[in-house]
Amino acid sequence: MPELPEVEIAARNLRRWAQGRRVERAWAEPRARRIFRPGTARAFAAAVEGARVEEIRRRGKQLLVTLEAGGKPLGLVSHLGMTGKWVRREGDGDPPTHSRARLRLDDGSVLHYRDPRLFGRLRLVPGARFDEVPELALLGPDPLEDGIDPARLAALLAGSRRAIKVAMLDQRLLPGVGNIHASEALFIARIDPRRSAGSLSRAEVARLGRSVLASMRRTIRAEDGPEITYVEEPGAENPFTVYAREGERCPRCRRGLLRRIVQGQRSTFYCARCQA
Repeated sequence: MPELPEVEIAARNLRRWAQGRRVERAWAEPRARRIFRPGTARAFAAAVEGARVEEIRRRGKQLLVTLEAGGKPLGLVSHLGMTGKWVRREGDGDPPTHSRARLRLDDGSVLHYRDPRLFGRLRLVPGARFDEVPELALLGPDPLEDGIDPARLAALLAGSRRAIKVAMLDQRLLPGVGNIHASEALFIARIDPRRSAGSLSRAEVARLGRSVLASMRRTIRAEDGPEITYVEEPGAENPFTVYAREGERCPRCRRGLLRRIVQGQRSTFYCARCQA
């Protein structure tokens, strides 16, 4: 499942593949209409065909693409959902499976938006006015771009009775942190995921912020490449320290076994000895 590191890699790839290029032809799958909401597949293809790719940015888990179409700016928000990814292919050969949108660029390459489960989104934003998109306006400072201010984070967590693992998934606090990196960062920081968020000391909050960044940067280094492989995909290797490793021996204390619990309907992995 894509979190900030995977989306950061997607942004880097798209800049390398598409920035400064023109979209010569565009196609979108009509049956994948939920991806293009509130617009339609036909409207998406018509709007981006002929457009020039000016800029690609990332905010949390969102890709923000600025196009120039007909002399005017046009924005595109790409959220990868649970299984979405952008891939590049040479020429008009057979597309990858589950290709929902295709952009043929002026260098002959084709960019495919691939999404087996259709939880992603490709939303057009008139005038590239991204600040008017509600889900973007709610996001807090981006951990990778803006850093994590421990004083701000501590103030937002103060008094909260939510489990810290659940609180970390709030995109107003830590945009881009999802189920994987919440578990990984809490392990690095030696914090019990079941503790109430408001019980953390200022020093623990600062340590947690550093651990979030450490986990994300480690994943970016490990996964950076032309095509992301998600840990849930068949045959994929698990690059994470504790995520999806229930029953394995703790890699730090070598005494406890990693446990899995459910918090907020999501799986959490941790070591009860190290994170007591």
